[in-house]
Amino acid sequence: MSDRIIPNGSSDSHPISGLDDFQTHLQHLQDDPSQPFNLKLLDDIELQLTESNIPPLLPTVLPPLTQILKTTSQDPSPLLSLTIKLLSPLTFTRTLTIADPPSLLAALSSPLPGANLLALAIIHKAAKTPTEVALLSTLPDVVDALVTRWLDSPDVGVGERAAKVLGDLLETDCEIIREPPPPPPPPAAGNPNGSTHGFQVFPPATAAANRRRMLPGHGRLWRLILLERPMLQRITTLCSPETTTTTTTTTSSPPTRPRHQTSLSQGRLLRLLTRLATLNIRAISQTSFPELFPLSDAAAQALGRGLLQWAALSMVSRTEDVLMHLNLIDFFETFVSVMRVAGLDAEEKSIVRTLVRVAAAEDGQLRDALRGLPNRTVEEEAEPLRAYISDILGGN
Repeated sequence: MSDRIIPNGSSDSHPISGLDDFQTHLQHLQDDPSQPFNLKLLDDIELQLTESNIPPLLPTVLPPLTQILKTTSQDPSPLLSLTIKLLSPLTFTRTLTIADPPSLLAALSSPLPGANLLALAIIHKAAKTPTEVALLSTLPDVVDALVTRWLDSPDVGVGERAAKVLGDLLETDCEIIREPPPPPPPPAAGNPNGSTHGFQVFPPATAAANRRRMLPGHGRLWRLILLERPMLQRITTLCSPETTTTTTTTTSSPPTRPRHQTSLSQGRLLRLLTRLATLNIRAISQTSFPELFPLSDAAAQALGRGLLQWAALSMVSRTEDVLMHLNLIDFFETFVSVMRVAGLDAEEKSIVRTLVRVAAAEDGQLRDALRGLPNRTVEEEAEPLRAYISDILGGN
């Protein structure tokens, strides 16, 4: 990453104690990557950073920080937190003068989590405004690398962070503005995170973000990721088991992937789809490329084909991957809990109802889990949820 940035402002009004020691420490880390981080020094410096004293530091501090993050094999969290704080006053557009697209691609493709997380932190800045997301959509190689890192990273922290970044970007870019959902109910006893078996019923800060988001996005990132063939094919390939052969491409197929990595990718896709369904369920349940989403004839006739239907009904092998089957049940439990309060119109409600009915008709374990879900939620939500699930399942 280059250091092409014009500093402005002065740090005189907010001097930073220990700055010389900090710069010396960075030099030592560059010279000897095995040297441990001075956590107290890093924390002290971060606590002193302000909008007025950050700009003069960027030319001298940011280049070594980014270089260390791209090469360290240590836990990058302390340096990453400091780097994000340094970047905080900058817009995504201006950050691109420091981290150009080739640098972001190199960081995203690195095997080191620190490099991945740095790139994700920079890309995440685009989620602040629809205009910045639109700019990101003009960098399809970067978006492709982001999607790939989200689904393919073996590092759990990187995968979770990439999902958060991608979800926030798509939320800002969404052309639909809904009434904000009510705040989530208090978590049930023994469930302090407010999640349903590992799936967040409300993704962190989503309810608050919905209240803040008053301007519709341009939809360009949605179209790039969810409506164009290359990205959709990337998603289905990474979420398909290694035994699946690809017949929709003339190029050589990618190497087969271990089952556990495929399961990780499938779980990450299901988690994001829950959030995207609350934003624009039509976009993820329609496609111009039905051949990418194989379904049973009955399911295709009832629902049509799309990424949501494929992921919910066909992606997971219920008999061969028992753990992913449980993950799929968790997805549906979260899906119905969230969609009940998502403010859908009649057509969108029909999509939800048909999807759940088709899935429950084919999976008795799922049907039983959904009927028992109200017994595992907070008391004030139990009866409304029970009525909603009963209406969706009908005679199933």
